[in-house]
Amino acid sequence: MAEELTSAKKNGSQNFRIHTASTKVTQSELAELERAAAERGIRLGEWIRDVLFRELRGSDQMNSGDHINYGKRLLTEIVGLQVFLTHVLSTMSRGEWLDAEQYEQITRQVKAKKHRWAQQILAEPPPGADE
Repeated sequence: MAEELTSAKKNGSQNFRIHTASTKVTQSELAELERAAAERGIRLGEWIRDVLFRELRGSDQMNSGDHINYGKRLLTEIVGLQVFLTHVLSTMSRGEWLDAEQYEQITRQVKAKKHRWAQQILAEPPPGADE
């Protein structure tokens, strides 16, 4: 970083990051963003910048680590959806209805636990590995 600044000063470069692009998020969204950056071992602002520019420039520039992270996120969402549907549909299949509070409780539980469930699935040996 210091080398970049020194080099930029020598060259008279105007490529310093002096402008801000921002958005507002909820407290829980901020926690999700911070967790994602921490998992990658980088500061939140740097991670957000990386994500924005990767999206802007297209997913064809993803490296293998990005593909793995994308796959993990996708698995997490699929697991969450599976658990959500299982809870809702099993209730409905018994001829019962969910009230708004029950629905919200299921949604909160899935959001809170889907990452852990996906990690558990990833930790399991693949089918047929014990053969």
